Amino acid sequence: MIAYCGLDCAGCEAFIATRNEDYEALMGLAEKWGENHGTYYRPQDIECGGCQSDRLNEYCNGCGVRECGLSHGFEICADCRDYPCDKLHKEWKSWHMADWTKAKATLDERISESD
Repeated sequence: MIAYCGLDCAGCEAFIATRNEDYEALMGLAEKWGENHGTYYRPQDIECGGCQSDRLNEYCNGCGVRECGLSHGFEICADCRDYPCDKLHKEWKSWHMADWTKAKATLDERISESD
């Protein structure tokens, strides 16, 4: 389960806590993410079924990269001829808690597999 941006949704704490119906973990993530983003999240704001689902956490819900991929019918950004674009680089650079270089490597690997 790879997100448009290259994050591994299956390895995401919010995805795992949602899948396991672990309300305590969601509460802890809501507090942690809220502190990192300078806002307040409720546990239900953190619930997520992964980028390809309709159940997204508050942070990913308004993701312009996801919206772009959906509107063009791509599974991930690596499927786009403009990969990696400025929109994707801007998104990666905005991350507080994730290592964007791992996300890029995941997408790059997908390209090399298709060659």
